[in-house]
Amino acid sequence: MTMIRLNKVILPGIILICACAGMLHGGASSAPSGPEGVEWRLVEAGGAPVPPLVDEKQPRILLDPVQKKAAGFSGCNNFFGSYELDGASLKFGPVGATRMFCEGVSGEVEMRFMKALDETRTWERRDGILLLLKGGQSLAQFTMKQEGAQAPDLGSMTFLSKWLPAGKLTLSGGEHRESAAPDSASEIMVKLSDKKEFGVINGRQSGAVVLMTDLGGSGTFYDLALLSKEAEGWVNRDISFLGDRVKVHTIEIKNNEIVVSMTTHGPGDPMCCPTLEVKKRFTVQEDRLVPVAESNKEEDSRIIGTVWQWVQTLYNNDSKNVPAKPENYTIQFLEDGKINVKADCNLKGGVYSTDGKRISIEITHSTMAACEEGSLEEPFVRDLTGGFIFFFKDGDLYIDLKYDTGTMKFSGKKRK
Repeated sequence: MTMIRLNKVILPGIILICACAGMLHGGASSAPSGPEGVEWRLVEAGGAPVPPLVDEKQPRILLDPVQKKAAGFSGCNNFFGSYELDGASLKFGPVGATRMFCEGVSGEVEMRFMKALDETRTWERRDGILLLLKGGQSLAQFTMKQEGAQAPDLGSMTFLSKWLPAGKLTLSGGEHRESAAPDSASEIMVKLSDKKEFGVINGRQSGAVVLMTDLGGSGTFYDLALLSKEAEGWVNRDISFLGDRVKVHTIEIKNNEIVVSMTTHGPGDPMCCPTLEVKKRFTVQEDRLVPVAESNKEEDSRIIGTVWQWVQTLYNNDSKNVPAKPENYTIQFLEDGKINVKADCNLKGGVYSTDGKRISIEITHSTMAACEEGSLEEPFVRDLTGGFIFFFKDGDLYIDLKYDTGTMKFSGKKRK
């Protein structure tokens, strides 16, 4: 029988194990991805391998980057405490633990594990292995939690989608296909991109991935999907539109936020070729993605304060509607989120909202005059309320319709 004896102060329900040595600056170089936000499984401690144990009994540690708290299981007891991370330097302490008596293999592992935490001064990541070090000597080694537990089988998950009538889809082999409409030759295809990240948000295991949707036209629409680890497994709780034909470079989870580095469209950029480098940041509130800083404020200011005259709508079947008198078909976006619309012989009002380049328009009231034969009132209003994406080119406003069915074009003058 092996008994563990550690210097400790007993408080109600916990043992405080001192790990309070001063911090040293180790020689480990900064790794491209840090130790935080990932559950690490102990595979070696004190120079001796840790035998595979039943999953819930495998010693492990998780560093919460928001609260700067470490927590895990040391082989016999659950532990918790603070840590300090500065580049390659890392120190734990003080660390508290539950008071279960430890003996045998689990007791030996726990003693080596806790000793390693106490002596840790630096860290490194090598080929997916996390090393806790002191003076270049390895004190403990960890691997990420098994992929099946840390990350879901994304290629067969169910995701939300605002592009599909059902509002959701289930991937098969990383993609989903369905007809754009009954008896239509066009096909909607949704694919999972290779951009993904897992970590801790608000103390909860979370993930973020990017989905690409092709509606059968020229656009490719990118959505950020929020994943949460629930009792039943990983679940997609929310999605947020990132843009049409943008380029997503990286996703990071840090400081309780999801940060997406991407290239989007700057003023005058054609839809094929975005050039504006931005970072979109999101917090998570009640399982919803909430933008921290909009990268499209300039576009929002350009759309407001102008009476936009409808030039035409060009549909993806090459047909189009062109008003004979554009001045009779206008829309004006106001700062308070309301709109004024002139639709031939009727005046209408409503509301709008924008999210990046995404736009939503709703008509809430209208006069009821009967317009002359040949009026384009009905298709004009239908296209406005079907708008989804807006952008500018050569000073003109364009609004792409949902499901990539067409594009409205407007010209305008600033309101005096």
